Amino acid sequence: MKWKPMFTRQCAAGMLLLLGLLLALSPAGQRTSLQSSPKEIALAIVSRSDHVTAEEVADWLINKRPDIQLIDVRTSEEYQQYHIPGAVNIPLAKLFDDEYLYQIDPDKIIVLYSNGGTHAAQAWVLLRQMGIESYVLLGGLNYWVQAILNPQPPDDLVADQEILLYEFRKSASQYFTGGQAQVKQTEQAKQAPRPKPKFKFKRKKKADEGC
Repeated sequence: MKWKPMFTRQCAAGMLLLLGLLLALSPAGQRTSLQSSPKEIALAIVSRSDHVTAEEVADWLINKRPDIQLIDVRTSEEYQQYHIPGAVNIPLAKLFDDEYLYQIDPDKIIVLYSNGGTHAAQAWVLLRQMGIESYVLLGGLNYWVQAILNPQPPDDLVADQEILLYEFRKSASQYFTGGQAQVKQTEQAKQAPRPKPKFKFKRKKKADEGC
């Protein structure tokens, strides 16, 4: 009658071994465990080291940097209406589905975007918790449409940096639209104040809000 406890222990050990193998074969198990603590995530948000600007992304795309991965976390319907050239669509609700998770390349500079910034920021936190580094497009697609596709000339009395920044945006608009913007701004984007980036494509202090 002593064989029953031994059998139970053997079964338990086998089940644990099987569970370990299944986890190792899953997408989460195959990724490096570099999970960030809540404190580290909070510090990254406060320091704004989690953001890149629309001007930076435009510059990277124009120069065809091979190490960039743009991820559009909006719905597939929104993605089909318009998306930044080269972006892949991984809806936030399906971020951890196997078919989508495997598309994320942690060896590249991952840039997440949504219409504004809220959903992209949420995706950033989730990926950071998994140990996947990424960035959020500051101002989201709303600002991309406003600044890159439909740049407005600055006032007469502005610093040379603002003039140079406008010239870059105008050139980028020509590159991405062929001289004619193809996307309309949302009412929210029209009403929100523009972020004011520094020249040389440094990170901005403010961004449009949205989802």
